[in-house]
Amino acid sequence: MSRLMNIHNEKKETKKAKRDKAFKDGRRFWSEKEKRFFRSTWEIECAEMLTDLGITYEYENKRFYFEGHKTSYLPDIYLPEYGVYIEIKGWMDKLSEKRCRLFRKYKGHEYGYLIWMSEERQACLNNPTVLISLIEIAKEEMLRRRLGGK
Repeated sequence: MSRLMNIHNEKKETKKAKRDKAFKDGRRFWSEKEKRFFRSTWEIECAEMLTDLGITYEYENKRFYFEGHKTSYLPDIYLPEYGVYIEIKGWMDKLSEKRCRLFRKYKGHEYGYLIWMSEERQACLNNPTVLISLIEIAKEEMLRRRLGGK
């Protein structure tokens, strides 16, 4: 009986440690469907929609450093099949605006970039396949930048 109790307690402690780490990192919103914490309910909506559409994503997979500008940026979602990052913003403050602008300027030729705000969110909630169109547009923008277009 004590062995089973130890296994149960270890699992509880591991779950608690994950939850505590997530809370410390600012991830306070749990998705039962995705089995992970996110920073906002909008991020959950987007991740679940991607899963429903069969699109693989990575959450906060890479931080980008812009040393000359003394800032860094951690995009919300990366779509490896498309080479597109999605930034989910309920509110665009000055620092977020700067980071998005720097990412597009310095990484826009390497990655597609989609900023998901209230209009994009509403359109996708009404018709989830709109998200695929937005991802394709972001990918096309990246390809144009690679070819030297603005």
